[in-house]
Amino acid sequence: MTDTDRNIAEATTAAREAAERARDRTSDAAEDLSDIVTGAATATTETLSDSAANAKDEAAAAVGDVARDVRDAASDAFEAASTQAKEAISTAKEAADSGVSYVKAKYRENPGLVIAVGAAAVIGLGAIMRAIFRR
Repeated sequence: MTDTDRNIAEATTAAREAAERARDRTSDAAEDLSDIVTGAATATTETLSDSAANAKDEAAAAVGDVARDVRDAASDAFEAASTQAKEAISTAKEAADSGVSYVKAKYRENPGLVIAVGAAAVIGLGAIMRAIFRR
């Protein structure tokens, strides 16, 4: 073999070895890049999952707070209405008692007048009812 053939063979071998090293380094770099991208994607997925879970928890808490506020407001409104109804019943009982007492006192003074006023009230109520039902 001549020096030229040997130099060409060595150059070919050196080129092949350089190509293999470049291929290995490129493959290693691609694997490293793949690991980095996979790690970043995993971290992003975990972050998004955590963020979604946090958002869900916060939304559930907000809905719970609103429901609690509505329930409290409804309870307060019911209590207020109940108190007002009790006061109205008490006032109506007092008015009826005072009215009965007044009629009893007037009956003791003049029973004929009280009976006449009662009869007139019944006749007037009958006339009103008749007029309503004719229409």
